[in-house]
Amino acid sequence: MGKSIVSWSPVHGQSATTSNTVALASMFSLDGHNHSLLTHTQLTYSTLEYLFQSDNPGFDDGGMEALERLVKSKLLKSEAIPDYAITIYKNRLDLLLGSNKAWDNSVEADRLLRSVLNVAATHYNTLWIDAHSGTFNHTSKSLFKDADLVLVNLPQNKYIIESFFNGESFPEELKGKPYVVLISTYDENASFSIRNIKRTFKVKVPLYPIMYSSGYRDAINQQEVSDFFYRSVNLKKGDREYSFIESLRAANKGIMKAFDVNVTEGDQL
Repeated sequence: MGKSIVSWSPVHGQSATTSNTVALASMFSLDGHNHSLLTHTQLTYSTLEYLFQSDNPGFDDGGMEALERLVKSKLLKSEAIPDYAITIYKNRLDLLLGSNKAWDNSVEADRLLRSVLNVAATHYNTLWIDAHSGTFNHTSKSLFKDADLVLVNLPQNKYIIESFFNGESFPEELKGKPYVVLISTYDENASFSIRNIKRTFKVKVPLYPIMYSSGYRDAINQQEVSDFFYRSVNLKKGDREYSFIESLRAANKGIMKAFDVNVTEGDQL
């Protein structure tokens, strides 16, 4: 069975959760030989689709809307899922789109999502799931229970970090689950550093910075994300985006360690 990674934040719109998930999944796939699936929990169109394509996605021919018909007819097989996904990096990373459908209730949406993910886990090595942010979302909290690992995305903001580590925005469903904390758009010159965060809140869980990258931001705005990471695989020290890419690799090594997966140096395209 493939490993499932749920990427989530306790706050909306401040933690770069989607862009972090895309960046980590992209480098994880390009650096290794894992076949990964990237998807999200909103089911309808999300920022994740926008990062990879400019045209309106073909929901009828692919994505969750097409898979729903197979789920209802009990015909969904693991080998069929790639046929309904978009290939980002061949045999490395696929993207599963959402749906145009207006869902009547969250229970129906949850059932579809979990059915698809359970089947997908028998085909893919790794599932990267971009979960809806906030502490009250039923689907996100439900996925915590099934996840092999949760990525908690936090901005470099003292009050939000304090709220999480002091338990105010720490979901009950996360207790007892393995999780890793990511500090998004990290500024290494800021006084509220990784070292200070660990010392102030006596952090015992893995904590990794995801460096700010103007190049990645440009790639997002120009919808050239897949090309950006493909070009970044062989960056050398001193290159403009080197520190950003290395921060992703450090976080991915932490993720693999949490999975008890061996990290092979130099295993790149």
